[in-house]
Amino acid sequence: MVERLTRASSQEIANVVTLFLGLAIGSTMVGAEFLKLSTLAILLLGIVAFALDAVAGVLFGKLLNAASGGRFNPLIGAAGISAFPMAARVVHRVAQEEDFENFVLMHAMGANAAGQVASVVAGGVLLALMGAG
Repeated sequence: MVERLTRASSQEIANVVTLFLGLAIGSTMVGAEFLKLSTLAILLLGIVAFALDAVAGVLFGKLLNAASGGRFNPLIGAAGISAFPMAARVVHRVAQEEDFENFVLMHAMGANAAGQVASVVAGGVLLALMGAG
């Protein structure tokens, strides 16, 4: 039973929730307001930030690997982005492709959760600095 619930929550239920969320937000959005240059700039900045975050995480992971004498897997740094839980799953899968005995999922989830917390804190600081809070 647990296996069926786990599979359903990670696939079907997540897809349905995403669909309803998209419909709820999309139904309130006016097309002329969405199709602006500023909206595309925000999307582009998000993609650049996502890529730079992954690269910086891997580079910091390499630094920790060198400092620990090779006991730290640099891939864990790539899980620090706040795309929960997909980033941790991707890191785990890539690590297992290299060596099947690598099991870094729990470590990657820890870095992933820390990335989420850091994103929320950074957003709060940004809102406070802008005077919107």
